[in-house]
Amino acid sequence: MPAEDPSQNCPVVTLDGLSASGKSTLARALARELGWFYLSSGDWYRALAWAALEQGVDTSSSQALLGSLSKIQINGHPDGSVEIDNQFLDDELRVPDIDIAVCDVADHVAVREALNDRMRALRLVTHVSGIVADGRDAGSVIFPDACLKVFVDTNLEARGSRRLAQMQASGIEATAGSVQAALVERDSRDAQRGTSAPRPMREGKVLDNSHLTVEEATGCLLTWVKSVSGFKPRSLS
Repeated sequence: MPAEDPSQNCPVVTLDGLSASGKSTLARALARELGWFYLSSGDWYRALAWAALEQGVDTSSSQALLGSLSKIQINGHPDGSVEIDNQFLDDELRVPDIDIAVCDVADHVAVREALNDRMRALRLVTHVSGIVADGRDAGSVIFPDACLKVFVDTNLEARGSRRLAQMQASGIEATAGSVQAALVERDSRDAQRGTSAPRPMREGKVLDNSHLTVEEATGCLLTWVKSVSGFKPRSLS
């Protein structure tokens, strides 16, 4: 009789979507409501991109990136923050150089597989009772056995407005047109990633987040979580 897989005791909810769809804000809010671990898969990719640039690694080389990954320890924290070798990363991950490098990093199938394995290992950490993960393939590839898979669908205009506001808040100059053009280019690149391309799951749900407030969208997600057959998060009545 096979031994029980301890990762099965750690339920996962995934929120996937295109860049600036609002999935990260909603995943963080949902994790807080559930008292679960929040995992931003995109930030783990950004962290690896940061490490590669720090090491002077060629991000167009899959082998070089795998070598860089083998030399570092990436840790996640319940609030979604990421650290590499005990150094917390925050603003370092939100600069244009990382925006460019992370696209290269995510283009390598072998690198994605290796990094995804590290993220899956979070389910084995004793204090992690549940995970809300967001990304482009969190439900389709990273956690295919997630108990609830949601695709956050947001129109380009709303996505552009959100990304522009984020950039302006960080002191980065941009225009609505340039931001939307960058999003369209990123969408095109993401669409070429095969099984890792962001898309709704047949067994999942789609949340139209074009006009919802964070509170409205989070409330909808909580309703869906509660409705999962045979599933009852510890923090919910």
